[in-house]
Amino acid sequence: MIRIALWSERRLFADLFTADLAARPEYAVVGAVTDVADLWTLCALREPDVAVAHFDGGLGADPERTIAQLRACLGLVRLVVLYDQLGPPDLCAIERLGVDTLVPSSRGLDALLAVLRQCGRERRGHRRTLGTRLTDVEERIIDLLAAGHTVAQIAKHLKVSESRVANAKHRIYRKLGVDSQAQAVARAVALGIVNRPHPQPRALRRAVALWDADDIRVELRGADDDARSRVAAVLRAASIQVRAGAPLLLLVDPIGTDWPDDATGEAVRPIVLVLSAAPRRAEVLEALLRGAVAVVLVDEVASDLVAALWLSAHGFVALDGGAGGALLESLRVTAAPTVRPLVLTSRESDILRSIADGHTVRRTAQVLGIAEKTVENTQARLFRKLGARNRPGALAAAHALGLMPDRSGAIP
Repeated sequence: MIRIALWSERRLFADLFTADLAARPEYAVVGAVTDVADLWTLCALREPDVAVAHFDGGLGADPERTIAQLRACLGLVRLVVLYDQLGPPDLCAIERLGVDTLVPSSRGLDALLAVLRQCGRERRGHRRTLGTRLTDVEERIIDLLAAGHTVAQIAKHLKVSESRVANAKHRIYRKLGVDSQAQAVARAVALGIVNRPHPQPRALRRAVALWDADDIRVELRGADDDARSRVAAVLRAASIQVRAGAPLLLLVDPIGTDWPDDATGEAVRPIVLVLSAAPRRAEVLEALLRGAVAVVLVDEVASDLVAALWLSAHGFVALDGGAGGALLESLRVTAAPTVRPLVLTSRESDILRSIADGHTVRRTAQVLGIAEKTVENTQARLFRKLGARNRPGALAAAHALGLMPDRSGAIP
C-alpha cells in the first residue's frame, strides 16, 4: 500500500482527491492539509511514502516561505508537485529544490496515479529519525479522543490500563506541540489525521455498544407458524444462540406485543425483522423509527438472514431490495429541496476558538468578558449545531465543515 500525504489550498480538491483514492485499495491518504507549513508536520508524524503538493496557481503571496516549507519536506519523503498554472520562474524555483516529479494537472488523474505508483515502488530506504512519528496505538488513541471517548473508555476498548492511555496522551501532546486534549484534537483534524465521525442512527450506536463478542446471540419472537419455523431452522444450522435478553431482537411477522415496550423498562436493543410480505413504505419507516436495523423477507432467510444478523450486530443497516427501495422512495418524497449551510454566530465562533485554544469555561468567560453561564449556554447551542457531544467532537465537526481556520504548524 502506498501512503500519501496531501497539501492543497483548495479544500474541495483535497476532499475529492482523498475520496477517490479511498476507493483504491493500493493507496492510503494519511492526511491532508491546507497550509503548506503543516505538510512537514504531517510527514513527520505519519511517515508517508509520497507527499503531493498541489499548486492551484503560483507560489502564493510569500514564495520564499513556500519554497522553504517544501525544502524541509524533502528530507522526509518523496515529493510530487501537481500544478495547474506555474510561470517559468516558479517552475525553475521548484525544480531547483530537487522534487521527485512535476505533474501538470492537464495530464489528468491517471498520470498522477502512475507517478504515485512509481514513487511507491522506489521507496527510499533511509528516513531522518525524528522521534515524532505517531505509533499505531497513538493514532488509535487520538482517533478515539476526537470521537469524544474518555481515558477509561479508551483503556477498556484497547484492553490496556488507564495509566498507559494517559501516558500515550502526553506523548501525543508533545508530538503535536500542544498542551491539552482539545488542542490535540484541533491539531489532528487540521492535519487530516482524524476526521469527523459520521453520525449513526441511535439504534446503530446501541448495537455497537452492546456487541462485544464475535458470536451472534438473538432473542426470537413471533407467532409459532411456518415463517418462524423456517427462521429457527436457519439459526440452528448456523449455530446461532437463541435466548431471552440476547443483544439482538429478531422479530418474525411481529404483532404489537412482540415489539419492545419502553414503558416497561425493557432494555433497548437493535431489531431485525423477518416479514412474510414485502413491506410498504410507511411500514419500513415505522420499523426504523422503532429501532429496526434490518429487514429480511421470509423467502430470503436461507441466503440472507445470517448476513443481516452479522451486519446488524456490527453496527450496519441491512435492508432487502424491497424494503430498501421503499425507503429510498420515501427519502425522495420527503427530502428537503435545498440544504442550508451551517452558519455560526460571532459568539459561537468565539467560543469555538477558545475551545481550540484549550481554555476552560471560566477562562473563556474571562477572555470574552461574559458570564460563565453565558459561555455554557452558547457552548450547548454550538454542540447542537455541530451534532457533537463534547468539546473534542465539536472541534472535529467544525473542521470537517470548514467552520474554523487551520492553524499553521512550524518547521525546524
